[in-house]
Amino acid sequence: MGEWYTSGTLFYIGTKLVRLIVILALAAICLRFFGLVSERFFLGRVGAGKFPLEEKRAKTLSTLINQILNYALYFITAVIILQELSIDTTSIIAGAGIIGLGLGVGAQNLVKDMISGFYIIFEDQYAVGDYIMTADMAGTVEDIGFRTTRLRDGNGVLHIIPNGVISRVSNYTRGHMQAVINIPVSYQADTEKALEILEQVCMEVADMPEVLEKPKVVGIVNFTSSEIMLQVVAQSVPLKQVAVETAFRRKVKVLFSAANIQAPKP
Repeated sequence: MGEWYTSGTLFYIGTKLVRLIVILALAAICLRFFGLVSERFFLGRVGAGKFPLEEKRAKTLSTLINQILNYALYFITAVIILQELSIDTTSIIAGAGIIGLGLGVGAQNLVKDMISGFYIIFEDQYAVGDYIMTADMAGTVEDIGFRTTRLRDGNGVLHIIPNGVISRVSNYTRGHMQAVINIPVSYQADTEKALEILEQVCMEVADMPEVLEKPKVVGIVNFTSSEIMLQVVAQSVPLKQVAVETAFRRKVKVLFSAANIQAPKP
């Protein structure tokens, strides 16, 4: 029982432990280094260089490349540790390949998810921070991987969606949004005066930071049995169209009341 408890054995075990600690420490340093390099490489290209990137797309690519490098480093570190423990990794890698080939037949959904994730990322369908709608879910994209997309809705619920089931996406944060403001007035109201007031409000609202260009008065767009419908359209910053509509209606209410422009009666 006591023969293994010798100075040579203890030195061997101590050396192995030190080598394992050094390997793990180097792996941790490499993880941190790769994360910083990928982040600086992609974020450094935001709006600069011959091929500039948008900030959201740069963050998405940085996160994805960092994940790939991490997985590769985990695998390499595991193989090195097994070799340090005098375990034959050749047979393990070969066995893993055979098992992987056998599982490949039953992993069609996984392959489909990864291929879909590849197209989502490199076609720039959406990026981290975008507000999207897919199927019956809508929310802000928190993370995009090769296999899944993480989407947080307005109630704070995090949805993890396999990329393979994302067949249609509506992106609310690309380009401008259009605010459509319908203003009903009664048949007794002075419609010409109402249209003049709408033009005045368009000039005032045009200074809002959420408005991309001066709103336009479309005019009378509909008649019903009890009202005349006037309409204004405005281009707004993505996801800010409700703020523009609210501000516009508030100003219209004040000026219509001052000019005695009657609203339709129920």
